[in-house]
Amino acid sequence: MTATGIEPHGQTGCRRCGTCCEKGGPSLHLADKPLVVDGQIPARCLFTLRKGERVRDNVAGTLVPLEREIVKIRGRDGRWTCCFYDRDQRGCGIYASRPLECRVLDCRDTRGIEAVYAVDRLTREDLLAEVPGLWELVQDHERRCAYDRLSALVARGNADGRYREETAILEILRFDAHLRQLMVEKGTDAEMLDFIFGRPLAATIGQFGIRLVKAGSEYQLLPDE
Repeated sequence: MTATGIEPHGQTGCRRCGTCCEKGGPSLHLADKPLVVDGQIPARCLFTLRKGERVRDNVAGTLVPLEREIVKIRGRDGRWTCCFYDRDQRGCGIYASRPLECRVLDCRDTRGIEAVYAVDRLTREDLLAEVPGLWELVQDHERRCAYDRLSALVARGNADGRYREETAILEILRFDAHLRQLMVEKGTDAEMLDFIFGRPLAATIGQFGIRLVKAGSEYQLLPDE
């Protein structure tokens, strides 16, 4: 960047390459709360990575547990690509209302995004605590389906190809699945569930090196091969 603010070779501002958008939607911060409350970013377009959930550490190249939850804009078509990114137009569908991380991101100078990345992150409590009954349900789910609890059960190992705590682990997975189904039956938009309760445990249990396998009418857990 030169003193005039013009990049070499005529580059200035965003190049609209879409690389950052295709790597995943941004995490949200307290500064973004009005965008969600006002519906500029609908809650059905969000998902939650819960405390203790394994995420990839790009530096170490391994999965590490989150120390605190993160609310993010969801991807689409089974990919991480931000759901608001228009690939044909190479632009953002909510550009005027884009979140903080998108506003400060400059792929040629990452100091802005680094300064805010882990600061004042938005949580489900910030958005749901005043919804009668719902926040209590989220807290109950968090207690019964905590990733720390799952991790402790898995850590007790397996014998003869079966996990010692298989019954307890499967009970957690059943509760998670049942609660989601019940919420939909009572009229909750299914697309809201990954925000309200985080991603389904049946989809994330593989983080622990476990496969969920259906055997007849029952399920069992097997070490991932």
